[in-house]
Amino acid sequence: MEKSVNITEFFLKLALIGEAPVLYLLILMSIIGVAVVIERLIVIPKIEKNMMDYDPITLKLSLEKRLGILATFGNNAPFIGLFGTVLGIIQAFHDLGRASEFGVRVVMAGISEALVATALGLFVAIPSVIAYNYFVRRVKKILLIYEYKKNLNLELEE
Repeated sequence: MEKSVNITEFFLKLALIGEAPVLYLLILMSIIGVAVVIERLIVIPKIEKNMMDYDPITLKLSLEKRLGILATFGNNAPFIGLFGTVLGIIQAFHDLGRASEFGVRVVMAGISEALVATALGLFVAIPSVIAYNYFVRRVKKILLIYEYKKNLNLELEE
C-alpha cells in the first residue's frame, strides 16, 4: 500500500507541471511543420523540372523527403494537445482542492486554459494533414509523369 501512494504522489507531482510544456512542444511542432511545407514548396518544383535526370528510386526518395514529419504531426498533435488538456484539468482540480473557498471560477479558469492545448493540437494537426495530402498527391502526379516519359523514351529508342 505504501508503494502505491508513493507512485500516485510521484505521478501527481509530474502531472502538476500543467499544460505549459505541452504548449511549447506544440508550438515547436508548428514551426517545424511550416518549415517543412516551405522547404517542400521550394524543392519539389526544382526536382520536377529536372526529373528525368533522376533514377526512379532517387526521384521517389527526393520527392517524399520530410513528408513523414507532416504525417506524424498530423496524426499525433491532437493527442499531444489532449494530453496537455488532461494535465491542465488535473492542475485545475488540484488548485480547487487546495483553495480555501469553493468557487466555480477557480476550476473554470483552469479548465479554459487547459482547453487551449487541445485547440493548439488541432491547429498543428489540421494544416499538417492538409499539407501532407497535397504533397502526396503532387508526388504521385510527378511520378506518374516520370514513368510515362521514361516509357516513351524507351519506346522511341527501340
